Formats: sequence, C-alpha cells, structure tokens
Amino acid sequence: MFKRVKRFIPVKLWNTARRLKRKIEFEYIKSDGSISKKRLIKEFNSIGLKKGDLLFVHSSLRSIGFVDNGPISVIEAIMDVIGPTGTLAFPTFSIDKTMENTLNNKEYIFDPKTTPSTVGKITEVFRKLPDVKRSVHPTHSVAALGPLAEKLTNTHLDDGTNFGESSPLGKLYALNGKIFGLGINFGPVTFYHVYEDLYPKNFPGLYNKNPVYTKIMKEGKIHEVKIFCHDSIYHKNRIDKSPQIESYFSNFFQSENIVEMGFIGKSLSWWLNAKNMFDSINKLFYKEKTIYKI
Repeated sequence: MFKRVKRFIPVKLWNTARRLKRKIEFEYIKSDGSISKKRLIKEFNSIGLKKGDLLFVHSSLRSIGFVDNGPISVIEAIMDVIGPTGTLAFPTFSIDKTMENTLNNKEYIFDPKTTPSTVGKITEVFRKLPDVKRSVHPTHSVAALGPLAEKLTNTHLDDGTNFGESSPLGKLYALNGKIFGLGINFGPVTFYHVYEDLYPKNFPGLYNKNPVYTKIMKEGKIHEVKIFCHDSIYHKNRIDKSPQIESYFSNFFQSENIVEMGFIGKSLSWWLNAKNMFDSINKLFYKEKTIYKI
C-alpha cells in the first residue's frame, strides 16, 4: 500500500529536491551508511516540524532507508522536535486484506492492547510504547502520545462513523493538526475520508447499506458494535491504487501552496495542515474531482 514518492513528483520539483538531498547527505551519515537519529532530527526541523505540533504521521520505514535503531529512532526524533507540548499520532489500523474481510471474520475481536497494527513497522512499535493511547475501532484505530492523546482517541465510535467528528481524524481537523507523509506519496492518506464522513450526501454508495456487527474489547469486556463498511466496488479505483489520481491531487495541493516538502533520509516527504487539505479537497469536489475519479 505504501509507495515510493519519486515516480509521482513533477520533474522540476524532484530535481530541486535531489540537489537539496546531496547537500545534506554529507552530514550525519554513519560509517555503516545508516541514518542516525541526529540526522533525522535535523531533517524534521528543516522540513518545518515545530515544538507543540499536533502531528498525524503516515510512514514507510523502507522508503526512508536504513535507520540506526529502526522505528524507535524515528519516533524519538519526531518527539524530540515537537517536544513535550506536542502530540504525535499514527494510524494503527488492523486490516486483514480489506475492511470488509476483517469485519466479516466472526472470530475477530479487536483489543486495543494486543491487536497488531498492519500499517508498518513504525506504527506497531509506537502503539506498544508507555503512555500511548489507542482508539477503539476494529479496523481504523489511531494511537497517540502527548497532551492531546486522550482527547484524540477517547470517542472514536461515538457518532457512528469511522472518520467523523468524534474520530481521531475528525478531531485532527477541528484542531488543525499537521498531516505528515513520511516516505509516502499522497495516495495512502486516510484524512480524505474525513471530508466524506462530514458530507455523506456528497458520496452516495460510499458505504455498504447495511452495517456489520463485530466485537471489540473495551475496559476488559467484550462488546458488540455496529460498523459501516466501505463498499469495495466504490473504492476499487481509489487514489492509493491510481497513480493518475495521486499525481493530480499532488499537483493540485502544490499549486495551492499548502504543502511543505523535503528529504527525510532517502525519501521525499511532505506535510500540510489539516484544514488546508480539507479546503482543497472541497474545492476539488466542486470541480467534480474526487479521490475516486478525476
């Protein structure tokens, strides 16, 4: 699901980024070729992450390159940059092939304490850290660490939608946090679904008509919950599966001047504010452009 960025970035931007990469590669490279935590801190600062940020991170460790001490160095470097007043969040989705396949497994019980994340090594290491809070959602949980962690994660299912106002991503929008694509392009970004869940009438057929009942573990007890599942046919040509749609959205976000980009390790990465992204998605909708068709 996580793809390298290079093939989708406009040529001029890519060449500029390559020159920047060569300039900084002389610093903080260890003798074995690995990327140090010190270098990561420098690059996170250079891309515009700041003390006190509320940061939601989609990540690909493989794209960054070989990091000394692996995922924990990435997490610690980000936390060093955003500081004790900042809040760091990652998706800790637990999906077996598809959302529908996961929810239809009658043996499946989501437990926020033990159910593994299936969206990358960094997210799996992060969810196990002390003081990390994880939202209760059978397929699209979010884990967070910092002053806003409890607020982000404590009401995920309260309004009956997966990405609505009560969800961590809905709250990220309300708080205007930063969405950070660490080693990924603009395809596998869950925040697009916030717009859909806040304006469901704009996307008829997005969800299957009938909800699925599945089990979760909450406060030591098993509960049955009702979940609306994305329609697999509707999502067949989604942005994360279409280089053409991804490229269109990438170019549009850049044309709106809402994106900050820079190299983290070996991969071009980016961030933007949630409200800016939401407003751009809204503009594209009224141009009849969505993450399903352009």
